[in-house]
Amino acid sequence: MDLPTSARPFPHAPAASGVMWFWRAAAVMLLLTAHAVRAQDGAMVIGNQGSYTLSRAFMVLEDRSGALTLDEVLQPRQQSRFEVVAQSGSATNFGLTPSAFWLRIELRPKADAPASWLLEVAYPALDQLELYVQAAGGGFVRSRGGDLLPFASRVVPHRNHVLPLTLQAGQGTMLYLRVQSQGTLSAPVRLWQAQALWAHDQAEYALLSMYFGLLIGLLLYNLLLYGSVRDRAYLIYVGFAAGMAMAQAALTGLGGQFLWPDLVWWNSVSPPVGMAVAAAFGLLFARSFLAAATRMPRMNRLMLVLVGGWLLALLAALLLPYTVSSWMVTVLAVVSVTVVVLAGVLSVRDKHPGARYFLTAWAVLLLGVASLVLHNIGVLPSNLLTANALLIGSALEMVLLSFALADRINVVQAEKEQAQAATLAGHAMVEALSQSQERYRAVLQERETILATSIVGIAFLTPEGRFRWTNQAMLDIFGAGDKPLTSMEPFYLSREQYLHVGGEVAARIREGRAYETEIQVRQQGDTLIWISLSGKAVSPRDLTQGTVWVVMDITRRKELEAELLHTSSEREAILNSALVGIVLSVARRHEWVNEKFAEMVGYTRAELIGESSERLHISSAAWESFGALAREGLRQTGTFASELQLRRSNGELFWVQMGGTCLRPGEPDSGIIWTFLDISARKQSEQDTREALEQQKELNELRSRFVAMTSHEFRTPLATILSSGEILQHYGERLPASEKAEVLATIAASVQRMIRMLDRVLLIGKAEAQMLEFEPRPLDLQALCRQLLDEAHLQQPGSLCELRLDDAPEDAAGLYDEKLLRHIFGNLLSNAVKYSPRGGLVLFRVHREGHDVVLEVSDEGIGIPQDELAHLFESFHRASNVGSIPGTGLGLAIVKNAVTAHGGTIVVNSRAGLGTCFTVRLPVPA
Repeated sequence: MDLPTSARPFPHAPAASGVMWFWRAAAVMLLLTAHAVRAQDGAMVIGNQGSYTLSRAFMVLEDRSGALTLDEVLQPRQQSRFEVVAQSGSATNFGLTPSAFWLRIELRPKADAPASWLLEVAYPALDQLELYVQAAGGGFVRSRGGDLLPFASRVVPHRNHVLPLTLQAGQGTMLYLRVQSQGTLSAPVRLWQAQALWAHDQAEYALLSMYFGLLIGLLLYNLLLYGSVRDRAYLIYVGFAAGMAMAQAALTGLGGQFLWPDLVWWNSVSPPVGMAVAAAFGLLFARSFLAAATRMPRMNRLMLVLVGGWLLALLAALLLPYTVSSWMVTVLAVVSVTVVVLAGVLSVRDKHPGARYFLTAWAVLLLGVASLVLHNIGVLPSNLLTANALLIGSALEMVLLSFALADRINVVQAEKEQAQAATLAGHAMVEALSQSQERYRAVLQERETILATSIVGIAFLTPEGRFRWTNQAMLDIFGAGDKPLTSMEPFYLSREQYLHVGGEVAARIREGRAYETEIQVRQQGDTLIWISLSGKAVSPRDLTQGTVWVVMDITRRKELEAELLHTSSEREAILNSALVGIVLSVARRHEWVNEKFAEMVGYTRAELIGESSERLHISSAAWESFGALAREGLRQTGTFASELQLRRSNGELFWVQMGGTCLRPGEPDSGIIWTFLDISARKQSEQDTREALEQQKELNELRSRFVAMTSHEFRTPLATILSSGEILQHYGERLPASEKAEVLATIAASVQRMIRMLDRVLLIGKAEAQMLEFEPRPLDLQALCRQLLDEAHLQQPGSLCELRLDDAPEDAAGLYDEKLLRHIFGNLLSNAVKYSPRGGLVLFRVHREGHDVVLEVSDEGIGIPQDELAHLFESFHRASNVGSIPGTGLGLAIVKNAVTAHGGTIVVNSRAGLGTCFTVRLPVPA
């Protein structure tokens, strides 16, 4: 089922009317006789490149009987028969042969080479192929392929034959590839990594898609033309394009993959069938297009004989062995190409319509075939153009033939129209000559009637400015009645005006230009009127023929213009006094603005008119966004309203409420009238209201947290007091003095705890009310820090923490508020111990940095989640990971306010589970 092939990436793209068979046969002969520098003897080093071409690295053994098995090929006598393949062109293209060929190569992967590879035989028309891959444990693994197998049986679904194989890094692998085919035997082999093959296929499928898209487009276009004009040449061209598409689909493998994957027999015969159909219709098209039946009788008979030969080749492809149809197609292609080219040359010589397009189309196709042959034998470099020269040539041929058909139709239609026009022109000439004199008189009479009855005044003046002829409208304009006019001078307001206009007229007439003006003149009854006066020479080349003038009474128009000007002034005064800004905008430029708008944005009206509105928006992006939104709204409803922030000339931003209306409904391009109202004060009021609501919300949340804290924290000491009171009430007389004292001490401790909580609540209340007292006095900071550390240890004697003080003696003295410092570091140290339930080091470090005293309290406790650090110093806030550890959530809020009272800062650095470090900076008093 195989046909001759060209090189990758499209190994078998046929040309029109079977011409590729002749050129491909020539390519096969050149490939079999070409010699170049030999490749390495049957071995190739494999790295990590995307692909490797194996065709020129093979050793080849020809099996003329086609019966050798792998075991026989592995014998020394057969191994000695292996030869190096040709090193030019398609090295593994063996032409039309019944022999089977064994290809041998050793792949030597490097250490970094991938294990999985794909072996591609890029010839879809290959009948049989068997791949034997040397296994790691000895022996060979066999894979089969070929177009005699159903497409569904392929391991890798691909239009070419693709087989997977596995290589062992650093270990050579021997491959044997057996190929056999009834037609041309070609095996262009390439080794691919999977991703590289898929990426390579993208370009191939893109080009194939464009090619088949072009064929289908030409087919449908010419089919529609046939339905319209009923010219049989279009229908023949449709058959030609259909045969070409069928052959190309079969030869590229796309037919077997997508169109008939389960029809193995049809997949075998479809290439020659498609070729025969394309060639037969191609010859019929050439015969019809070149009018061979009438212009070249002998050539016509030869073409009909060749069409019969191609029909026999079609039957042979369907009924006889494949080899018969292959040889028939090859021989017929040579003769058909010669006949068609010769017919094209003769038609160009005879200047037949469209013959140049026809011959150019075949020349382009033959150029593509020649380029492909030169590419295959190594004369031309391999690139996208040379590798696909046949495909490109056939596509261009199809387009040029379509152009030729259109050109021929146009020429024939033009000749027909010219003949019809000549006939009609002869009849018209006779008729025109017989009627010309009468028509001339009628036209003159009509024109004189038109001039006489025209509503505008028309007059002919002599070169001296005297009236030669006037119509009645001219007499009426100047109030002359039936009296003839001799000169324009009496109607001017003064002689100076008459001489001035006369000078301008003389200058324009000498320059060969027309004169136009609007002037006020006086009728014969001394009534003042406005006229539009325009005139020019009857003949610019002969001024002695005088001038022709047109006069129109425009008095009413002048009156209306004056009224309009007065009305416009009144309306502009009204608009300028409006309390809202008003703008007329066309194409987003200010055509007119009122004073209020100019005042609103801080510019003068002159600075705004004619300028883009972009300068008033806060950014170019905001301007573009608003324009798109407003245009859509105006287009749909004719109006648009929005609240927008604009920029004044001094850069200040302000809010406006704006509304727009199209001058013509739904047409923003006709112009838009915008009104602007400054709502900055309203916006500020809204912002103030939102802030007040937010503040009230925060107060409500604070009240809720306070109630929750007090109900929880006060419950414990109250319960202790209640239980202790009940013990004293019921068992007081029987309790020993020591136990009674212990119960009383418990009551006192609970009372003290409640007092401390109330003190904290009162303290945080003072701080938030800006009533926190700050009374700095000389203080030994070092001694205070040691005392605070001891108190922290005594407050929680059962803690596993190690408390340590790291201070510098020179930092001890200064002016501080001892009470506030006790709140700060008492809380920080207490928290460090309390939130370190597993113990660890609690370090209290004091040192001097410049003009500040830095006090750090760090621990190795439970830490604080990162997303809660921002709320850490808020009243009643506690971290989510404290669990059952008691607390009020007021300590750090008190610390923050006490540090602020000192004019210092506090920073926290913590991560959940990794401990916490609080750093307090206090300025050293002077």
